[in-house]
Amino acid sequence: MSYKAIISDWNGTLINYPSDELLHKKIAYAIANDLKSQLFKGEFWKIVDVMKLVRTKGKLKKRLREFNSGERHLQDVYDIFNDEILKGKPVKYITGIIDGFAKEFAKKLDSRVLRPIQAVHKEGVSTGILSASFGYSIDRILKEAGYSRIFDDIVSNDFLVNEGKVLGITLDIYEKKAELLHSEFFDKRGLRENNTLYLGDTKDDEPIAKLLAPGNFIVPFFAPDEFKEKMASKYKAFVPETEQDLLRYLQDR
Repeated sequence: MSYKAIISDWNGTLINYPSDELLHKKIAYAIANDLKSQLFKGEFWKIVDVMKLVRTKGKLKKRLREFNSGERHLQDVYDIFNDEILKGKPVKYITGIIDGFAKEFAKKLDSRVLRPIQAVHKEGVSTGILSASFGYSIDRILKEAGYSRIFDDIVSNDFLVNEGKVLGITLDIYEKKAELLHSEFFDKRGLRENNTLYLGDTKDDEPIAKLLAPGNFIVPFFAPDEFKEKMASKYKAFVPETEQDLLRYLQDR
């Protein structure tokens, strides 16, 4: 193997969810259910918080529609989620909610990608994740599935915290992946364009293909066919058809 490292996206690449939208819904529903249980216990002042969550749900749906149609930036969606759902909640409370769903989410991991990465990692290849997803959930889901030791580094979004309370989740990586691959993996870890492989499935990953040597970008199984065809044609990206295809490519590259 002539390369030194494999860096991978998360959503749509290692796990069969295209975004963190479902995780965010799970967190919001768990908070709502806790508020409802407090109401049933006689804490009637919690009705204000319940009504606020109902209004927030409507606002989030509207923002997501606008984002999906190109009218809004993803930050506009995160602003509502951060300010009206997460802000002020204890860190341990939110991480506890995520822990509760880790087993369910682990079932959506793509072992067709993870097993080949695990195989070459055992042979000395460095590994990492570069994702606009939430780092705590990535780490927790991988542990639940028994893949916690196959990635050396995870560069992702994280909590903003003040005195043990959550202020929100950062959005520092979205639309900045090429810059962060360079700063976090090339500058800090000494990797280069010709010795780094990258797996990604969306237009947010495409700028990385422009940085890498031809053939060093790999399109995962969950990627849309249109994206696979585009990346193979434009950047000579490798598009495996089976787990065995991917393993051979990683071992022979």
